[in-house]
Amino acid sequence: MSTSPITPTPAPATVGRRGFISAVAGGFTLSFVVPEFSRIAEAEGATLGQVNAWLNVATDGTITLTIGSSEMGQGSFSGLAQILAEDLMVDYARIKTVQGVPSVAPVAPVGNSINTVGSSVTRTNFWKMRDAAAIARETLVQAAMNSKGDQTRSNYTVAAGIVTHATTNTQLSYGSLAAAAALLTPPTVAALVPDSQFRLIGKTMPRQDIPAKVDGSAKYGLDVRVPGMVYAVIKHCPTFGGTMKTLPATPSGMLTVVPTKVWAGTGRGTEVADAVNAVAVVGPNTWDTWQAARRMSVSWNIPAAATNWNDAAFVATGKDLALAAPAYVAGGANAPGTLYTVEGDAASTNTALAGAAKIIDATYTLPYVAHACMEVLNCTVSYVAGTSCEIWAPTQGGKAVLQLAMAITGLTADKIIVHTMYLGGGLGRKWESDFVSQAIQVAMAVGKPVKLMWPREEDFTRDQYRPMAVIRGRAGLDNAGNFVGFSYRNVSPSLLGQRGSVLGPKGDSQGIEGANDLPYNFGPHVVEWVSHPSPIPVGFWRSVGASLNTFGVESLIDELAFAAGQDPYMFRRAKLTLPRWIAVLDAAADLAGWSTLPPAGHARGIAIGTAFNSIVAQVVEISNVTATGLKVNKVSIALDCYLSVNPGQVEAQLQGGIVHGLNAALWGQQTFVKGAAQAKNFNRSRMIRQGEMPQVSVKIMPNPTAADRSLSIGGVGELGVPTFAPALANAYYKLTGQRKRSLPLFPGATMSEL
Repeated sequence: MSTSPITPTPAPATVGRRGFISAVAGGFTLSFVVPEFSRIAEAEGATLGQVNAWLNVATDGTITLTIGSSEMGQGSFSGLAQILAEDLMVDYARIKTVQGVPSVAPVAPVGNSINTVGSSVTRTNFWKMRDAAAIARETLVQAAMNSKGDQTRSNYTVAAGIVTHATTNTQLSYGSLAAAAALLTPPTVAALVPDSQFRLIGKTMPRQDIPAKVDGSAKYGLDVRVPGMVYAVIKHCPTFGGTMKTLPATPSGMLTVVPTKVWAGTGRGTEVADAVNAVAVVGPNTWDTWQAARRMSVSWNIPAAATNWNDAAFVATGKDLALAAPAYVAGGANAPGTLYTVEGDAASTNTALAGAAKIIDATYTLPYVAHACMEVLNCTVSYVAGTSCEIWAPTQGGKAVLQLAMAITGLTADKIIVHTMYLGGGLGRKWESDFVSQAIQVAMAVGKPVKLMWPREEDFTRDQYRPMAVIRGRAGLDNAGNFVGFSYRNVSPSLLGQRGSVLGPKGDSQGIEGANDLPYNFGPHVVEWVSHPSPIPVGFWRSVGASLNTFGVESLIDELAFAAGQDPYMFRRAKLTLPRWIAVLDAAADLAGWSTLPPAGHARGIAIGTAFNSIVAQVVEISNVTATGLKVNKVSIALDCYLSVNPGQVEAQLQGGIVHGLNAALWGQQTFVKGAAQAKNFNRSRMIRQGEMPQVSVKIMPNPTAADRSLSIGGVGELGVPTFAPALANAYYKLTGQRKRSLPLFPGATMSEL
């Protein structure tokens, strides 16, 4: 492919030589800045602009991309390599991806590991990766121009990592030009490959991490082995807020028992800093240590308030707050239970609703849900007192791990090494660092390398759950079926509040995402959020607030459609105001064959929503409803993420998200009795079996003819989740005539059920 017809595209910011290129190992390294995702920046109060990747072209032709984000099955490393290869004009297979390391430097060096959350890796890196590749390419071409003594750029073409000088028909490989390129001042702007000439972007390409995961050579956190290592198994107080009363005796055959405290910044809800809420049994191997921890009895101090920490009480409080709550006061204490107005006006909305011909007033409830990652929480630490600390962790937040290790050990950053391992699922839970703090504490106590693990029971009962929610929706229609007003209030615990954020006048953005800025022609409307006072720890969970609010909004919209006597798809279509939303809704309906009757005994439900700058719609077809279950036959999903890098991987992520959403909608819940979680393993947390997997069809809206960098690229990894539950519940109503306003549809189901 020739670069001669490419027109330079202005980069969003100039990059100076000192922060851009340096000689490395006979080649050159190109560093560039990418923004840290705003969700975690908001939680941490961080400044955006961390350097998290670099590109190295070696003299032997090897091309290495060091990536600071985490790979947890979403395929981000391969996607970034695909983007880079496009504008670098090399074969995709030539890009070698390497896991970066974290840094806390004010201006972080290349390869800095930042947070991997919010379906953000590809969409926040896309343009920066392209700019870096193009600038690197043009720097190499400049080296070739200097070598040939011909400064006419149009006399040079580039293809497959080879610069060809047309006049002399000389071919120069990137490797042969790397050393000379390292001495040049790179341009601040370079031409990007036109969209019409893409070889890779928008094409399905094989993921680079799959072979290692198939042949077993991929290393996850649980795979780490260190010479002289011992094993630790954690045992928490079964009641949230409980603390150790007395240190138990060391079980026979074990090395010791180490109390672990909640380290500042890692506790949520009831878990306050310095409270000893767990002990770790340390032994010679996994099995014996695990069994010893299970058998060991520990005496705990249980808070008196835990008597009231029950599901019924949480829901009752939520329902009370859904009816009335004190409003936010600027500069006030605004304790949990405060009402925040996110958009619109309650007074005008209530006035409009008073004149409605028909009103739906509905309350929807959703439970706490565990993450249930296939790889349980674990961390390996090798600590040498006053000298070094080496950490191997399956983490979504390498930078946070480094900062935590510095705080606990007192060591400076240069004495700490953090290895970010493959994650056997993250789902938001592995952004947290509570398990890392425990591993460091145990390693410091025993003076040996330690692998600390959470048994599955600890993973379920000491999670930082998806928040429960009570949602009240009121909406009115006129006699023609048009909106006259829409009132929406979500009552749920605050994710950001539990992480120390001071909430502003609009409350917690995580609690209301998926419910605000919707392109429905609501007329007068109000969207509100109330901070629920429940002390149960909550955390980021695949699609977070959108998994709550899309269920609330789209269930209410469906109820309104039936109240108006209209088809649920056409009702939505008539009320939407943005063409992109209408196109996605149409695509899902067409994919599902909405205009045709489903088979006898089947019914379809539809829903549409948004998260992470993407628009998604689903149609779910079900049958065989009984008192204990149903069959999900087909799921049709349409997605507009503006620009898709690897459609095959997008489809895979949506399919995985549907499984995640299906598990949660049908069966997922964590219940509490006196502050103690009741579901302790998969036997009490039903999951879909292979034979129950529905047929999934995916429609990805086409990429733009020419992408505009001023428009937001959407996320993908979490988008299969939010619209599944409402589409399922809407299909359930269509088939049975019973409206399900609470999730899961079948609480109490176990894996023993057929």
